Amino acid sequence: MRIFLAVFPPAPVQAAVADAIARVRRQGDGLAWVRRENLHYTLRFMGDLDERRRDAVYERGALARVITAAREGVTGVAPFDALLGAADAFPAAQRARVLWLGLAEGGEALVALAAGVERALVAQGFAPAARPFAPHLTIARVRARDQDWSGRLQDVGPDPAPRFRVDRVRVIESTLASGAAPSNVGRAGAAPSNSVRAAGSKYAVRAEAVLAS
Repeated sequence: MRIFLAVFPPAPVQAAVADAIARVRRQGDGLAWVRRENLHYTLRFMGDLDERRRDAVYERGALARVITAAREGVTGVAPFDALLGAADAFPAAQRARVLWLGLAEGGEALVALAAGVERALVAQGFAPAARPFAPHLTIARVRARDQDWSGRLQDVGPDPAPRFRVDRVRVIESTLASGAAPSNVGRAGAAPSNSVRAAGSKYAVRAEAVLAS
């Protein structure tokens, strides 16, 4: 059971990014472009939470503790506005492995939100994150390694950049299986919920933690 916590832009913003991707993608371009419904900002990747194990980290109830951390991590945090930013690449544009969009506005607030969730996760007994959080919305992964995108990044991303409201954190289960039927979305602490199919994977919203000051 692979779990991560994320902020998903609303559907119109995802659609704007998908339209921008459609303008630059080419057949055989050596990139795996992220599907529209899969576009998100990962706050924390938890990895494989195998609840059948009973050691100090992966005991039964691991998912429940993640959901509790999501709820506690957003306590007292008000919804805020964000604006999609420019495209960039990891580790560098000249040898791109991942293409992503940042935030022109709302980045500091998203970093603070991620920090609150991180503190709550550590309080629930999970190990600290391996690296600091940096806001990025992955749009493509490079299959043909080390492509040079230094002269093309300015063509990536919607223009004008859309603004959106960050008002919830989702706890997501990701599997490589395809095709389960959707069910209902639940709040933090609720039952497993909405399934969203993506290329080669399926995302299931296990819970939502809603921001409210």
